[in-house]
Amino acid sequence: MPTFSYKGIAEGGKTVTGVIEATDRKHALRKIRAGKVRPIDVKDAKGGGRTSAKAVESGSESTETFTASKGSKPGLFSRNKPSRKLALPFFRKLYQLHKSGMPIGDAMQIMSARMGDPALKVLAGEVYKDLSEGRTLANSMRGLPEYFEPTMSYLIEAGEATGNVQPILENIIDHLERKAVLQKEIQAAMAYPIMICCVALGVVALFLFYLLPRIQSMLDTMGGELNMAAKIMIGLADFALVQGPFVAVALFVVVLSLVQWRKTDKGRLATDTWALKLPIISGLYYNADICRLSNILYVLLSNGVNTTESLRLAENTLENKVLIGKYIAARTMVNDGAPFSASFKRYGLLPDLDQDILSIGENTGSLAPCFQEIYNTHAEELSGRLNFLTKLIAGLALGFAFTLVFILTLAIVMSILNMTQSIMAR
Repeated sequence: MPTFSYKGIAEGGKTVTGVIEATDRKHALRKIRAGKVRPIDVKDAKGGGRTSAKAVESGSESTETFTASKGSKPGLFSRNKPSRKLALPFFRKLYQLHKSGMPIGDAMQIMSARMGDPALKVLAGEVYKDLSEGRTLANSMRGLPEYFEPTMSYLIEAGEATGNVQPILENIIDHLERKAVLQKEIQAAMAYPIMICCVALGVVALFLFYLLPRIQSMLDTMGGELNMAAKIMIGLADFALVQGPFVAVALFVVVLSLVQWRKTDKGRLATDTWALKLPIISGLYYNADICRLSNILYVLLSNGVNTTESLRLAENTLENKVLIGKYIAARTMVNDGAPFSASFKRYGLLPDLDQDILSIGENTGSLAPCFQEIYNTHAEELSGRLNFLTKLIAGLALGFAFTLVFILTLAIVMSILNMTQSIMAR
């Protein structure tokens, strides 16, 4: 008789795995459910294809009704190309349906059939297709990186393991809403200086290519000379037109080389080390990683995931190689029985204040809220640093624009004075 290996969720939210004999997959699913286990992944023990309860119940209808597939995704230059902006409305609708008591699979089926936005309908169809083939929601999200951040799939994986996805969805929605607000604030702050720079460059171009030739012709006729400000503008324009393309190509080659080098282990480690040492940039990288780490640890621990599994899943949210190395060493200490605070302190993963917060949480038995507090602290600091960087860039852009306008104004005024003196000299 054929054998099938399976993974499912038993009563109490505990994840179980096993092997069962059955005549076919339908029979295997019935036997698994009879043991009060909700199957989430069933496959032939000899390496055959996967299936799930949803796939059996819906039969071939799912493949006929929902034709969206990974091969039919929009192209690179398509107006409807994939975007991570779809993640927020996707999770909002999924949360609404799941909160009302609807299973994830049924909610996805409804979304794939009834979503008004064509792009969201395609996305829901992709996910539903994966679910109907026996994959979990987390695995489906990992297969769609153009829509979902990697961190989200690890959070969903933890929620599926505990059988409690609802608070995970709430956390993801909250994170995406905060991110969207921050992006809008940055875009609004940068819009004005960018517009000023464009206007300044336009005025300078008008002066260089239209007014200056006429002024220079008049001065040549009257025997006058261009002033220093006008010569500076001409020199900058000549450099931009003659040397600019070569400089741009050189910068492109340097950047491309750095990108390719960063793809190597040595390059990744070196650039991540630099990122933690550069002024301003270091705070952004560090706080972003600590925010992701503390947030996922808070969500996992507060939803009953054991410490070892929480630490394993949280590792995948870190991006900086240096911090990953420190975290792995600290995680090993924790798994060996050391406190969080002592482990993180030994490897310098968190500031002293955060370590004190963890120490208090361990003594009072409320460790998960401590990670939430650490997340809030570093999220606030990250937002402050981003605002500072935005204002700095905006200030530099405005300074550049005003400098160009000042030199331009000085060049025009001095040119007029030179012409006036030439006329009076005659």
